[in-house]
Amino acid sequence: MTEANKTQVMGFVLTGLTDHPGMQVPLFLVFLVIYLTTMVGNLGLIFLIWKDSHLHTPMYLFLGSLAFADACSSSSVTPKMLMNFLSNNHMISLVKCITQFYIFASSATTDLPLKTIDSKGF
Repeated sequence: MTEANKTQVMGFVLTGLTDHPGMQVPLFLVFLVIYLTTMVGNLGLIFLIWKDSHLHTPMYLFLGSLAFADACSSSSVTPKMLMNFLSNNHMISLVKCITQFYIFASSATTDLPLKTIDSKGF
């Protein structure tokens, strides 16, 4: 019995938003500012809810959980994207890709029920 030619996938090439080298640094700066604003806002909200005992009500605990899920989903994708803007190596290994997708998908699926519960006012 002859074996067929088998190729094992070891990684993926991540394509960027643009191939123009002059746009890499401005895009890096724009997404860095957006990411930092998101993280400061979410972590600041979590800190305020944790620090102030008057905010230990169910509504603010749901908002804190929503902020935590948003911070996790932002932190799972954005740092790798920012690294790709400044580096020439756009490869990601299979294990890193699966890990990144798992963290993003689990935080995004946590985010949806919290938004539904929060919008209905339970």
